[in-house]
Amino acid sequence: MISSVLRTVLVYLAVVVAMRLMGKRQLGELQPAELVTTLLISNVASICIDEPDLPLSASLVPIFLITALEILNSTLVWYCPKYAQLLLGKPVTIIRDGKILQEKLKQLRITASDLAEALRGKDIFSPSDVYWGVVEPNGSITAAPMPQDGAELPLLPLLIDKAVYQENLAFFGMDTAALDALLQQQNATRESVLLLLYNGKKTMLIQKKTAPEGAAR
Repeated sequence: MISSVLRTVLVYLAVVVAMRLMGKRQLGELQPAELVTTLLISNVASICIDEPDLPLSASLVPIFLITALEILNSTLVWYCPKYAQLLLGKPVTIIRDGKILQEKLKQLRITASDLAEALRGKDIFSPSDVYWGVVEPNGSITAAPMPQDGAELPLLPLLIDKAVYQENLAFFGMDTAALDALLQQQNATRESVLLLLYNGKKTMLIQKKTAPEGAAR
């Protein structure tokens, strides 16, 4: 009995440490790869609890191996945006200027009922009240409300960490050449930009921080 309790406590502590090592992303809404990691860890953790005759390492070794793989994966996502898009996908616009993009709903296999339910969850009862609606890579729907009483239009992303939002460029009547010209006005390049937002008039640009000279040896 005591051995079983100790094994359970040790496996519990191992899982807590593993989740902490993977960072706070793992505690929020999960991406598909992160969900798989969490499910695998939960299943592996139960092995030594359900089978007391097995050595404790039968659970601990796989837990930390999966943790190491997840840390490696998230590091690749950070340093390689193309890999991140391949693994996680990218946001898909489904409402633009109050109009539902039905071909995108079909592409994502989202019914009008699903969309209406998701909007109601955000206290939005008509797509015409949405300036820009997006299905995020984790499946959640984000909606920017239509500006009221002459308020400023919401800023939409044109460039996030080298990823160009072609649909938003087209919405503003721009192409990649126009994007590069806009960046040139800001004394920036695609590689140097962390985030570029635009609403047709106003631009918000955040550049990546560079290491101070002499920091790398």
